[in-house]
Formats: sequence, C-alpha cells, structure tokens
Amino acid sequence: MLLRFLSLFTLHLSLFTLLPAADVAELMAPANKITVGQNDAPWRELATALAANGNVTAPFTENRYLPFKKIPVVFTGDMRLSPERGLSLAYTKPENQLMIVDAQGVLLRDARGRQRELPNEPRAQAATTALLHVMRFDLTELAKNFDLYGLRTGDDWQLVFDPRPGELASVLTRLVITGQGAAVKKIEMRKSAFQGIEILIGDVRTHAEFTPEELKKSFR
Repeated sequence: MLLRFLSLFTLHLSLFTLLPAADVAELMAPANKITVGQNDAPWRELATALAANGNVTAPFTENRYLPFKKIPVVFTGDMRLSPERGLSLAYTKPENQLMIVDAQGVLLRDARGRQRELPNEPRAQAATTALLHVMRFDLTELAKNFDLYGLRTGDDWQLVFDPRPGELASVLTRLVITGQGAAVKKIEMRKSAFQGIEILIGDVRTHAEFTPEELKKSFR
C-alpha cells in the first residue's frame, strides 16, 4: 500500500488535522529551511537519537480523509519498525491486513495469508523509496527529492518534507512529521487539500526484540 499508503489515491497509509495553513507557512519560513551540510547539525543529532531506538513497536490510529467523505475512515493496528527489515503495519480494524514496506517494495498480506505485491511502477517506487528514507531519517537522501524545513521547541519538533517536481510530487504534495524527544508522534501525508492520511502513533516501545515467529509473520 504505498500507492495504497501514500496513494490510497491510486489504490489503498490529513484536510485531516494537518497543520493549519498559517502554521505550515511558519514552518516553511526561509529561516527554518534545512540545508544538508550547512545547518543540519541539530537534525543529524535527532537522526542519531532515533536510530539508537533500534527495533520499535507501537499502536497506531490511521485517519484517511477522502474528498467524498465528511469524516475520516479510521483504521487501527500495531506498527513494527526494523532498521534492517523495514516497516510493518498490522491493521486490526476494520479488518485484519498486513502491509510491509521495505527495500523490495510494498507487500500486502490478508488475514488468510494471501499476498500480493504492489506494481513496481515509477510513482510507487518513488513513494516507497521516500518512505524508507523518512523511516531511516536519512537527510542526505531525503534532500535529493524534498525541500526540508524544521522547527524545534524544547523537546518538541516538526519537520516538513516538500517534494520537488517529479514522480513523487504526483502522489504526495506534503509530508509533515511531528515528534517529541527521540519519538515520532504523528505522520501526516497530503495528496491534495481534500485528501490525505494522518497516522497517530501511540506509546512507543524501543529496542524491541522480535522473535523468529514474529519476524516471519510481520516482515519478509
């Protein structure tokens, strides 16, 4: 699902409570622009802190906003993040389904264990690659496809990823990540002013040890 995650808009991850326009404008002020190799030291420190979390698990709530619905479609589940294996989203409501995002692409697995890969077409590939770089907080790679903006207030921080023209910009107009300390709290992906996804991340457990059974079930 990254075209089911970023591009639910083409298949199946907010007008949502995305930041109000005024707040986004403040975040994207020239003074907050991050230039890799120049003023990125505080963000590289954050990247190091996030990487030190190792394997991460957390419950999540995903709100999907569509232009033809007044209220979001709400999904809940459990997230697992492995620096080596990628991202696993185990949806439990309204239906059981697993989505795996890794270096191979996007894999969907239903409650019966049936699997299917999303098509390896340019937009899906661009979206998958971007999400992997976001998960790994790889500023050097992210700067190749996004203009980066960041704002920190004490332990609270926000990052805006503004896609540059290209395949990625056709499925995503803006990505906003909100966090506190070394934890990501919210991921907001906007397709348009009326269409997008908001993922609220619950209590995070870091340095999680995945059993062989859990690895087999949650990743590939």
